[in-house]
Amino acid sequence: MLRSLYSAVSGLNIHQTQMDVIGNNIANVNTNGYKSKATNFSDILYQSKQRASGPSEATGSINPIQIGLGGRVAAVDTNITKQGSALTTSAPFNMMINGDAFFVVTDGTNQYYTRDGDFFVDGEINEIGNPEDDEGYLVTSSLGYYVLGWESADGATVNTDGALDRIMLMGPDIEDSPGEPTTYITVTGNVDKMDPSIYTKEGHGVSAGALVPGEEGFESYNINFSITDAGDDDDTTYLMTLTGVTDSTGKSVDFEEQEIELTYSPADGKLTSAETANINVGGVGITIDVSRTTNYNTSGTTTFRTSRGDEEGNGEGQEDGKMSGIAIQRDGRIYAKYTNGDTRLLAQMATATFMNATGLVNEGDNLYSASNASGDPDIAPVTESGGSISTGVLEASNVDLSDEFTRMITAQRAFQANSRVITTSDTMLSELRNLKST
Repeated sequence: MLRSLYSAVSGLNIHQTQMDVIGNNIANVNTNGYKSKATNFSDILYQSKQRASGPSEATGSINPIQIGLGGRVAAVDTNITKQGSALTTSAPFNMMINGDAFFVVTDGTNQYYTRDGDFFVDGEINEIGNPEDDEGYLVTSSLGYYVLGWESADGATVNTDGALDRIMLMGPDIEDSPGEPTTYITVTGNVDKMDPSIYTKEGHGVSAGALVPGEEGFESYNINFSITDAGDDDDTTYLMTLTGVTDSTGKSVDFEEQEIELTYSPADGKLTSAETANINVGGVGITIDVSRTTNYNTSGTTTFRTSRGDEEGNGEGQEDGKMSGIAIQRDGRIYAKYTNGDTRLLAQMATATFMNATGLVNEGDNLYSASNASGDPDIAPVTESGGSISTGVLEASNVDLSDEFTRMITAQRAFQANSRVITTSDTMLSELRNLKST
């Protein structure tokens, strides 16, 4: 009878623990990134009243007789792999990981992991200016812990094998996109032998735009050329003559006269003379690349076009720009956009995966830390674990209220049943005491 009392007491204890877990789940039904927990039980010691025996020639086997001594909490498991639903916030630095990875954050000393992507930039991102000390970094909203990743050294690539660092999204080195002068102009198109304009004094007009440094930032210039026949017996030789340079107001500026001779093969119409020439505009040397021009009979109209860009086709020549926005890609890459059309890679967010994520230690404030059970984190971009990052949304709690209420009812009934065992055992003990007194 005493055994039943102790067993019932253990039943009360474990179901009280289950209610504690259920209560915590329900309390965090609206906690960003919260992972629900479930209580698992196991039985404990048994008292053997009779050993098991095998069969004999006269009798069969006899099963053991054992009386249990109650139960215990075997584990409180975290439902770590179930994804919470997406809560749309439209906030630019609210993020959700699609997959099993975790964001990596730090308090400056310890490294933590979280599914809560409620981040912001420590400083006014809409008023880009000189940050004070630790301002300008991507941090968690609850505690201001730094979000970790890999910063870009060249504005185009990141070294994801390097050490993790804080992600800076604001500051004097980021807010400005320095302009660059035009140093390369590519000319394309065809000199048409049947075009009557190239046999006149004015020739066929061609213009090209260029940006060069001035007293107040970059100044825009228009470079004008004319295409005329060279005037010799060779009908495949032409002159591309610099005829004028005007500023953004249309005012003519001083320039150095120059002619570029264009000689083409009569067999295939391809350029055979020098492919480039140099001119000087506003104190900046500009290369004129005519290697892509041709000389055919087509429609009777010369079709020369110009564009700023180097030999690889990259655009050259842009004004100074200010940061106009930040874009976060699904792979965690963070880009800055500028008013001059420039785009710069600032950083890539790091994520962590674990061999046994259920072994992580809950630290509160939606944070986890690694343990011997979880194993060391595997730090990598989110795409390497098959996941992605969505912006403007947060991951909601994965608590299922209907499931929690069902567990609550069964826990309550089990608690009542164990209470009844205690009262019944007490009644039986009272009956024994009364037998003795009579």
